[in-house]
Amino acid sequence: MNILVTNDDGYTEGLKILLEVAKKFGDAYAIIPEHQESAVGKGLTLHKTLRLHNLKEDVYTLNGKPADCVLFSLYSKEFKKPDLVLSGINFGDNSTLSAILGSGTIGACWEATLEGVKAIAFSMHRSSKDWRNKTNWGNKEKLTEAVEKIIKEYLNHIEPDTLLSVNLPNEFSSTTKIVISHNPQRLRFTTGIEKRTDPSGMPYYWLHGDFSKSEKDTDLYEVAVNKNIVITPLTLNFVKKSL
Repeated sequence: MNILVTNDDGYTEGLKILLEVAKKFGDAYAIIPEHQESAVGKGLTLHKTLRLHNLKEDVYTLNGKPADCVLFSLYSKEFKKPDLVLSGINFGDNSTLSAILGSGTIGACWEATLEGVKAIAFSMHRSSKDWRNKTNWGNKEKLTEAVEKIIKEYLNHIEPDTLLSVNLPNEFSSTTKIVISHNPQRLRFTTGIEKRTDPSGMPYYWLHGDFSKSEKDTDLYEVAVNKNIVITPLTLNFVKKSL
């Protein structure tokens, strides 16, 4: 297979792990956003030029969004068109409906699925905000094993118009198992808007969020509390057939 690896965070430890695993399954390369692009969903860059840079062997940066990276791999003629898109590993889980709709990591997979390409998004529940600290990525060997196992076991079960969102725990134990979740929690964060003042005395506002409490029997509870690997199958067919 030809495999595109992308994410919404740039060149992180999670990206390195995912690219390493992808190369076990085919001819893999990475196109990632040049800058942090979290929470951009399936947004596209339509009103400015796109520039591609070779960061290192098989790793390229694009001054766009995750979904741009997918379209670039498919239509720029600079790369072999992917048969599979892997997105992540995101530093922070993408459980809950709010993340499913807003995550740039999952947004890349929505774009791939729209284009008829199989896609899996990988995210990791985190206990720290500092993704630059390598120790905060937990047991990389366990992460690698989990990602490889999921691709092996579930890739051929992805149906048309469907993608997989995988949330990995930050700790693995003897009780960690794979759970298929059809019940995403509604909100991942509680919203806050903080008013501040710039050096010239003018007010500005900062949108932020604090983690929501996990609710039992949801995707968030399974990954955050039960420390399980959670797979949520997502489909493009979400239009209600009647009013």
